Amino acid sequence: MKKKWLLTGSAVGISGAIMLATGLTAFAGTSGYEDYKAALKTTAQNLTSATIQADAILKDNGSLLSQAQSSLKASRQNEAVSGTVKISGKAGAQTISLYSQPDGQVWKSDASDVYYVKQDKAEKDNLEAGKGTKDGKWFSSQEETVIDALIGNLKNEITSTAGSDGSKDISLQLDSAQIPAVVQALAPVAFKHLADQSKWEHSTDSGNAAKPTDPEELFRQNLLSAKDIALTDGVQIQNISLHAVVSPANEIQRQQFAITFTGQDAKGASHTLTASLDVQLSAINGTTPDSIDLSGKNVQPVQDEHEGRHHE
Repeated sequence: MKKKWLLTGSAVGISGAIMLATGLTAFAGTSGYEDYKAALKTTAQNLTSATIQADAILKDNGSLLSQAQSSLKASRQNEAVSGTVKISGKAGAQTISLYSQPDGQVWKSDASDVYYVKQDKAEKDNLEAGKGTKDGKWFSSQEETVIDALIGNLKNEITSTAGSDGSKDISLQLDSAQIPAVVQALAPVAFKHLADQSKWEHSTDSGNAAKPTDPEELFRQNLLSAKDIALTDGVQIQNISLHAVVSPANEIQRQQFAITFTGQDAKGASHTLTASLDVQLSAINGTTPDSIDLSGKNVQPVQDEHEGRHHE
C-alpha cells in the first residue's frame, strides 16, 4: 500500500486504526458487536466518496496540549483528497491546505504563499502503465475469528439501540477493571516508545521551526511533542469509550472515541492524559474533491526523500 503523508492520515487513518482496533476487540460476541461490524463492512464496501469532519484533542490534567481539526473531501475511486487541517499545539497554530492525487500531493501553509508539490513517481508510472493499486480484502474471516476469540467477558458491555427509522446508536464504556490485561500491558510499551522518541527529538531538534516543505514535520512539531506525554511509571488505561451512529442504510455516519491514561513522568509528576477523536461522514458517495490550479502561483517542487537517497 502506498505511503500517504501524515496530513491525510490524520483524519482517516487514525480513525480507522483506533475505531477498528478498539471497536472490533470490544464488541465481539454480542448483537451490538454484530451491528457495528456489519455497519463497518457495509461502509467499507459501499463508500466511494465522502466529506469528513474530524476533531482530535489531547489534554493533560485537563489542560489542552494539542488539537487537530480537519475538513476533507475524499474519493476512493480516483484516490483524491482535498481540504484543510488546522493544527494547534504549544508551538502555535497553523492551517494547512492540501490536495492529494494518485500521482502526487500539493500543500500550502497559511504562514506562506508557497505551494509545495511532490510527485509520486512510482504511482504515476503505474497509472501510465494502466496498473491500478488494489487494496487487499478489508477484513478477512480469519482475522475476524481471532478477534472474536480474544474478547471473552467484554461481550456484555456493549449497548445497541435501534431508532424508529432503522438507524442504530452503538456505545461502549469500559473502566480500568474491565480492560483486558493484554491491552493494559501494551500501554507502558507504547509510552516507552514515546519516551525514546522524545530523546531522539531532544538530540536532533535545535529549536528551529518545522520546515514547511515537510508536512509530517509540521505535524510533529506543531501538533505534538513526544516529551509532553512521555509517561515512564505506573502507566495504566483508566477508561475507554466508543460511540457510533449508524444510518438506516447501515453506514457509519459518526464515530467518537476517547481514552484516558494515568501515570508519572520521569520527574515523578502525575499526569492524566485524555485523547479523544470525533469523526463525522457526510455527502457519502456524493463528494467530489477540489482540484488546484497552480498557474501563476508560487510553486516549489519537493523531492521524495527516498528518491533523493537513490540519486545520492
